Amino acid sequence: MNREEARLELDATTLRPQDASSEARAMAQSDPELGTWLEKRTEFDEQVAAAFASFIPAGLRESILQNARVPAKRPIRWVLPTLAAAAAAVAITWTMLWPVSSDMPAWQAESLAALTKVEYGVSKVHPSRDFEAIKKMLVADHSPTPDHLPGTVGAMPVRACKCIQIVGHAASIICFEIEPGKEAHLVVMDNTDMANLPPQLQPQFKACRNWNTASWSDGKQTFLLATKADVAALKKLFGRV
Repeated sequence: MNREEARLELDATTLRPQDASSEARAMAQSDPELGTWLEKRTEFDEQVAAAFASFIPAGLRESILQNARVPAKRPIRWVLPTLAAAAAAVAITWTMLWPVSSDMPAWQAESLAALTKVEYGVSKVHPSRDFEAIKKMLVADHSPTPDHLPGTVGAMPVRACKCIQIVGHAASIICFEIEPGKEAHLVVMDNTDMANLPPQLQPQFKACRNWNTASWSDGKQTFLLATKADVAALKKLFGRV
């Protein structure tokens, strides 16, 4: 079994880990990146499952059992309402997890949307634990790299990167480990012609749903650092207590 085969098997059994083969589970334990991915994927699936459980229509079970006894030639009238309820539950779940709001400037909204997809494994990243290698990779792809990072932001262990676009501009995501088991995702973007930017060299802290963020500008670059770690851990990076 290779890594991709193990990932596919683990992805199908996040809510039933006992159904995964011992080989796949062993790979998740021995491969740190696969283990981290599995932890995030399981957390997301559990949140989705909880949302489904919270929004199952009253009497749905009884309706299913009753209609199951109806002869097959008769129309099963409960199918469409059931599918509609499932679709509504999925929509509600994403609404609960989605940190973007209509009052955000475009650069911030697009950055948080991209980070959310990375956090929940919807968007793939390039794993690397070498900051210099990540910088070279981003430069080769004509994506921005940070000219300067304040405090101890750049001292965090690096985990991955991704090239994206924000408001039509080339941008980068660099993933760090802010605490054991918790990541902080940094968006670096060229702020030319962007509006409603954060102030120069003065980080602004803000809570967006279950994210804590810090945003600032430095010359022609603007940054958004977001994490699910406590806000105190985020502020500590900037020397704030």
